[in-house]
Amino acid sequence: MEKYFIGNGEDIIAERKRAKRREQGFALAMLSPFVIIFVLFSVIPFIMGFAYSFMRYNPYDSGYTAFNGFKNYANLFNNDINVSRQFWNSFAPMLVFDLVAVPLMMVIPFILAFFINKRPPCYKFFRACIYLPCVVSISIVGIMFGEIFASDATGLINSWLGTNIDWLGGKPFENDILRWVIILLASIWGGVGSNFVIFSGALRDIPQSLYEACEMDGGGKWQSIIRVTIPNIRPAINITLFNTLIAFLNLYGQPFVLNTVENQDIFVSPMMFIQSYLSNGLAYAKQTGYICASAIVFGLIIMVISFVERMAVEERHPAAKHVAACKRYSDFKVQSLKAAKGGCK
Repeated sequence: MEKYFIGNGEDIIAERKRAKRREQGFALAMLSPFVIIFVLFSVIPFIMGFAYSFMRYNPYDSGYTAFNGFKNYANLFNNDINVSRQFWNSFAPMLVFDLVAVPLMMVIPFILAFFINKRPPCYKFFRACIYLPCVVSISIVGIMFGEIFASDATGLINSWLGTNIDWLGGKPFENDILRWVIILLASIWGGVGSNFVIFSGALRDIPQSLYEACEMDGGGKWQSIIRVTIPNIRPAINITLFNTLIAFLNLYGQPFVLNTVENQDIFVSPMMFIQSYLSNGLAYAKQTGYICASAIVFGLIIMVISFVERMAVEERHPAAKHVAACKRYSDFKVQSLKAAKGGCK
């Protein structure tokens, strides 16, 4: 309950300032653990990695460490170096995967949200089932799909079909299409729920008067989706597209958990390349500076792609430029029609 003080204006102002300082102190106390963790595990490692990218660095040999300028970055573009070829070759499967996965991760959640928004029978149950995989960790998803598509008779699919198909491939890039289909299924099943929630919220916020105005203008279901639904959920489309693109650019968990690559010379994404070298410790210790440089370059590539994607999606659709005007027009048209019907009575 707010306290009221009887006194002059200076006492009241001073008490309000003290109350504001207490609120600010409480907010700072609540934020400080997050800030400390963020600095310790994000800011400081980034600064150290950036510094190591300009060094010939070996964490196990202090005598090997020396400043070498931009040599690590120059070696990234030297195709004669095996590590450089591995880094750039890791982009090809990731980009092909993204061209297929990103549109599916946009279309499938939208379709599910569109029909669930119609509130069919048991829609709350289906909504919970769609979102439930999001709370399951990538490790569990990978193990589950690994058991389903196991190559021996213990695999669920092989036991149902009575076959012995090596779905994940025994050798690197053997049965490559099957392998990527399984990774795609695991990624969609585990991540479609988050985009579904965003689309569901956006669809519920669309005024019903817009659909009524479209119907009075002779628009059908498809025209209402194209001219009303899509322009009004454009912010949700921007968010989901950005998050999905960044998530698949950092593809690592699903291929790693499914053990789809057994040869350390072959990597299915730049993130797997970086993580594989860093996790091998002593074996690749002398490559630490080079790997840090490749991580910085990969981060810059993601930033550029994210910036281009953001600029592209912020270019408003001609129909979206006048959403506010359309809302006012539709409200006016619906009210006018109701008034006309009332006058006819």
